[in-house]
Amino acid sequence: MCLWILSIRIQLKFIPSNKIKSLHVDIFSSFNSTMFTNIPFNIQAEEPYREMVYFPLQLSSLIPVLISAIAITIVILLSLIFKLYRRPFSLMVLAINIAHFLFHSTKLSVLVFPPYSDLHCRVLSIPIIFGLQSAAAWSALFAHAFLIIITNPSSCDTLLPLMIKKYYLPLAVLLPSVSGIMSFFTRHFVYSETKGTCIHLIYADHMDIPFFVYICIPIGLACIGSIVWYKMLISKIYGLQGGRAGHELYVLMIYPGILLVCWGPTLIVQTLMQFGIESNDMLVDIVLLLVNMQGFFDALVYGKSIKNVVSDSIRSCLKNEVSTEEESLFGLQISDKRSLGMNVTDTYSILSEHSEAELHNVTKTL
Repeated sequence: MCLWILSIRIQLKFIPSNKIKSLHVDIFSSFNSTMFTNIPFNIQAEEPYREMVYFPLQLSSLIPVLISAIAITIVILLSLIFKLYRRPFSLMVLAINIAHFLFHSTKLSVLVFPPYSDLHCRVLSIPIIFGLQSAAAWSALFAHAFLIIITNPSSCDTLLPLMIKKYYLPLAVLLPSVSGIMSFFTRHFVYSETKGTCIHLIYADHMDIPFFVYICIPIGLACIGSIVWYKMLISKIYGLQGGRAGHELYVLMIYPGILLVCWGPTLIVQTLMQFGIESNDMLVDIVLLLVNMQGFFDALVYGKSIKNVVSDSIRSCLKNEVSTEEESLFGLQISDKRSLGMNVTDTYSILSEHSEAELHNVTKTL
């Protein structure tokens, strides 16, 4: 090595000084181009990413959103007309549907006011993040409230309203509001010049922190809480019935099942994208379709009480028009059905008609 360096020095003595400078520049320019050609200085710009379109502009793509919005609007209007919000459980059902209404109406707003800038997309992120987090939180807290009432039936009109004000409202309204405002500053949605709408960028081999903070963690915690509390609720009711209800009580798992079915595939697909696993457009469209249908499913399940109230109101109107004899006969039929255990299902549960008298006394308070 030393002999090789010495020979270079000897040879350089016979080269003019101006040629030495030229040789020096050529060597180092070649060295720089060789060493730094393959180093990406802007990693984010060169890495592949996926554009998730959360605000499609075509009406055909918004049909699931429109269906959910119509169902939610019906439930909200009927809740307000019949003043069901005066009851604790009905108030929670109303809150779930209001959160869904904000989520779906914001998506439909692009049909009237198409996005045109990053600022517009950042404003839209506030009701979107608030709506999805608030609806998930209320759904989980509904299970917790149901468990409390089954455990202590007399607490429906005393303890439950206090818990709604002291614990449920901060968890299901305050925290989602803070997250929605934070999403405005963290650019969860950005405007795409090519798509002409708001998108969310997912970079391969990069952790999507906004996705985990605003969607994955809140929805995941709501799913876990719902499963745990509904499982405890099933065990409690099963004990009240003396272990004779069988597998029918597991129909209650439809409540947390809505969260899992609608959001589980989306969480999995977007997480896999962050590890560089590609997903075709059809799969992405399907998972987004499930997310957009959550409001419709919740309106059907949690809005069951609305149907019962409307049915009772129509029945009472019809009873006023019949004769006294027919009223007596109708009342006798109703009492016979109750004696057979056909009116055990309460306003909010979907339990079987074979419930015991103990459960009937509990669910009547709901």
